[in-house]
Amino acid sequence: MSPAATHLQRLITCGAISVACVATAFSQTNNGAINGSIKGTVTDQLGALVVNAEITVRDRSGKERTTTSNTDGNYELKTLPAGNYDVRVVATGFNVFEQKNVQVKPGKTAVLDLQLAIGTLEQTVTVDNKKGVSTDSDRNADSVVLSGRELEALPNDPDALLATLQAMSGPVQGENGGGPQVKVDGFSNGQMPPKEAIREVRINNNPYSAENEYMGWNGIEIFTQPGSEKWHGNLGFNFADESLNSRNPFAFRRAPFQQRAFNGSLSGPIVKKRASFNLYAGRNASETNSVVNATTLDPSTLVPFRFNQTFVPPQRSEYVSARLDLKLNKKHTLVGSYDFNEGAQGLQGIGGFSLPSRAFSSHRQNHNFQLVETALINEKTVNETRFQFSHSIFRQTANTALPALNVIDSFFGGGAQVGTASNRQDRADLQNFTSWQAGKHFIKVGERVRYVRIRSISPGNFGGTYTFAGGLGPALDRNDNVVPGGGTIQVSSLEQYRRTLSFQRQGLSAAQIRSLGGGATQFSIAGGNPEARVAQADISVYVQDEWKLRPNLTISPGLRYENQDNIRSKFNIAPRISFAWSPLFGGGKKPEPPPAKEAAPTAPAAAGAAPAAAAKPKPPGQPKTVIRGGFGIFYNRINEDLSLQARRFNGFNQQQFVVTDPSVLDFFPVIPAVTLLTAFAQPQTRRELAATLSPSAAFRSSFSVERLLPHKVKLTLTYFHTHTLRTTRTVNINAPLAGTAVRPLGQSEGNILQYQSTGRARVDQLNVNIQGTIKKINFWSGYNLTYAKNTDGGTSGSPFDPYDFSREFDRNPNAAKHFFYGGGYYQTKSGFSINMFMIATSGTPFNITTGRDTNGDTFFSERPAFATDLTRPGVIVTPLGAFDPNPVPGQTIIPRNFGNGPHFASVNVGLEKVFKFGRAIPPPKAAPASAGGNVVSATGEQKPPPKQPIQRPYSFALSVYISNILNHTNKGNPVGNMASPFFLQSTSTNTNFSFGPGGGGNGGNRLMTVRLRLGF
Repeated sequence: MSPAATHLQRLITCGAISVACVATAFSQTNNGAINGSIKGTVTDQLGALVVNAEITVRDRSGKERTTTSNTDGNYELKTLPAGNYDVRVVATGFNVFEQKNVQVKPGKTAVLDLQLAIGTLEQTVTVDNKKGVSTDSDRNADSVVLSGRELEALPNDPDALLATLQAMSGPVQGENGGGPQVKVDGFSNGQMPPKEAIREVRINNNPYSAENEYMGWNGIEIFTQPGSEKWHGNLGFNFADESLNSRNPFAFRRAPFQQRAFNGSLSGPIVKKRASFNLYAGRNASETNSVVNATTLDPSTLVPFRFNQTFVPPQRSEYVSARLDLKLNKKHTLVGSYDFNEGAQGLQGIGGFSLPSRAFSSHRQNHNFQLVETALINEKTVNETRFQFSHSIFRQTANTALPALNVIDSFFGGGAQVGTASNRQDRADLQNFTSWQAGKHFIKVGERVRYVRIRSISPGNFGGTYTFAGGLGPALDRNDNVVPGGGTIQVSSLEQYRRTLSFQRQGLSAAQIRSLGGGATQFSIAGGNPEARVAQADISVYVQDEWKLRPNLTISPGLRYENQDNIRSKFNIAPRISFAWSPLFGGGKKPEPPPAKEAAPTAPAAAGAAPAAAAKPKPPGQPKTVIRGGFGIFYNRINEDLSLQARRFNGFNQQQFVVTDPSVLDFFPVIPAVTLLTAFAQPQTRRELAATLSPSAAFRSSFSVERLLPHKVKLTLTYFHTHTLRTTRTVNINAPLAGTAVRPLGQSEGNILQYQSTGRARVDQLNVNIQGTIKKINFWSGYNLTYAKNTDGGTSGSPFDPYDFSREFDRNPNAAKHFFYGGGYYQTKSGFSINMFMIATSGTPFNITTGRDTNGDTFFSERPAFATDLTRPGVIVTPLGAFDPNPVPGQTIIPRNFGNGPHFASVNVGLEKVFKFGRAIPPPKAAPASAGGNVVSATGEQKPPPKQPIQRPYSFALSVYISNILNHTNKGNPVGNMASPFFLQSTSTNTNFSFGPGGGGNGGNRLMTVRLRLGF
């Protein structure tokens, strides 16, 4: 059966299951006639929905049941024996709410809407989301919820905070290795808010929800703080300096480095219980480091030398974020927010192999406006409408207009070739959904429409680029004379460039230079109209049902449909279904039968003792084991950038030439004009969208077991499987046929780079996750064992045939086989806290190439063969084996991504001390939980009520955050180009996981940031 037929069969099967489950769900009725239930909606004092609030009910015997509010603020506690209950609600950022004597009647549902009051950090508590496991669809135990003190433990810099959250989400599971999806208040493509504005972060939550475009795993959801009914604010200052850091291991000396960040916030009421606001502002200024580590030539002697220098690019950014919460009436609330962010960077584009001459400056400006209206239609139905509009401008300006010189994997010199570029984007996002409770079902129906408009001006490579990639040439002595009998050797890219300059100085002709192993390999240039525009829209609709079939079984079927313009793809139906089942609900404890009557007491009862009451059946408790599973289809929309590139390089709007004809290459170092290339009838390079281009379709499934261990520690074992079809690739459909110079679409046509949906990917992953609280130490950790393969980007065929991709399905270069992560925090009563976050991975695969274009497709992506004759020219013996860059038919080509990079390990630690001062605030008087003011435990033991901490109106916090505290050197992947002088050497640090200031690690191997904060 073909892959397409298999995929269609999966779609039909998933669709049938989902439709059957939804149909069955609507046919069910709630037949609980003995027990009752409590349900309602949790909001703040302005009517905004509160998500993830913890609701606990306690009966008169001290038994407790707990649940949390879902993404729509709704909660429900079912199968409650009739009687009176005390209700307690805890949510991060809010004061504790309590209500006594809520009556539950047999077969009835008591509707109890809960309204919470916002308080300061010292007046609230952090919700312990690690208390137990649950069969709710959005309570998978391997998710991570960060709020309150847990958020305080993370970096303060927005870029570093985002990098940390992305690392916490675990290894990528996408087919292209893209980063995790980030949503802010329900919107994607939004700006990362300042940490002070964040109320809660959820990672890897609710994986199969039809509401989500992408799978919940690797997903990051950020929720911002609502306005407050009392005046609160803080001022903060962050500082980092090279004196606090260790030297970058790839820099010869420790360069100047400094970061200064000022931020402040203010929150308070506008109209009491009707309107409130939040305002945040800040400025970041830094001088970071860029390390150039290249090999170039001395201009006078042409002797190679190591160019190692550290530069200090200046950066600055400012932001303003404002939020307004407005209660229109009892059932309608409106939340509006506006974010402004502006920044500038200098000396960009340098570092690694790029020399200082390639520097350019950049400037960005972002405006983002959000509006959310929530309507409580009735006690069972909530409608929410969300709208977002963002406008951004990004500009780049090159420092010089020099042409570029690319000596592959040795140095990159000349000008930056960005010209004066700009990119303007307008994005709009409109969402609406309605959710309601229908018996045992919680149903959600919604839609989303997105629109983007881009105007791009990009005179990229208008100055031209000469490329030296290496090749074959005669052996030369130190005086550049041919060695008699020396034969042909492999010439590196740097040696090819050196020979060209040396022989030009000697006055040799271009033909003679080429015969001696010199001459440029390739020349590229662009011209014409630098402006291109594109507009794109997409739409999605979905229905999701959470069906509580039984107290210990939840089934969640869903169905989603997506479509977009600029491509022809209409069959984008995404059925999904998941389940959560507890085989031993309540830990497997059965109701205890009443004791049998005894014939006669063996001993007289103690004086005054009450007669023993018959034991009553115990209500079901919280589950201790939950088994989850699910599968579904997920699409990856075609990015608008592909349409933009296809319009820009259509052959008419902007011309792009990639030349390998020696008659043009011999102009080096003179840059031939674009009109001259047209006169030479040099073919252009065009880009186009394939007629069959469509979004990739990923079939994802998982099975997990969650177990509640002693001390409320949760252990989760999960197996993931992803099989993706139709991944996007760029294929040269007019490359020369194998072994010839004949182009199938005509010699007058150059490269035609077509965006196709012809790739595939597969991921199998085993995850072990453990998290909880032991002796007031909150921790979370996990381990992933990953096997991932995918098809390459499509530009590399075999060295003999650029149309042969049969060997290109191999290891995913973004997936480490072993991935360990963990973190935790501990806080004392005196206000001192310590937190830690660590991550360790095995090396990621990297590709080994010859660095030469032997099949004529103008791409330097050919791989060598395993050498069978060590005496052949160019053979290199390495720890990975002997490689032959000039394979002949019959030799085995090495697999794609054959190399394996170095491991990564980083331990990051934060320390904070909070000093509270000012006149003491008396704690609020709470009603007694039971007669006598004592708390009744589950065993009936009388305990005094907990003491309220002394509250102060002001606080001062001093904190230190240290990235890579062990000063471990994390090397980047080695250079895989055999023609490079750095072959199999690492030339920079690993930047896949960057937790330092600005999200980068170039400032030092170990980075330290000091923060001061004053709050009221």
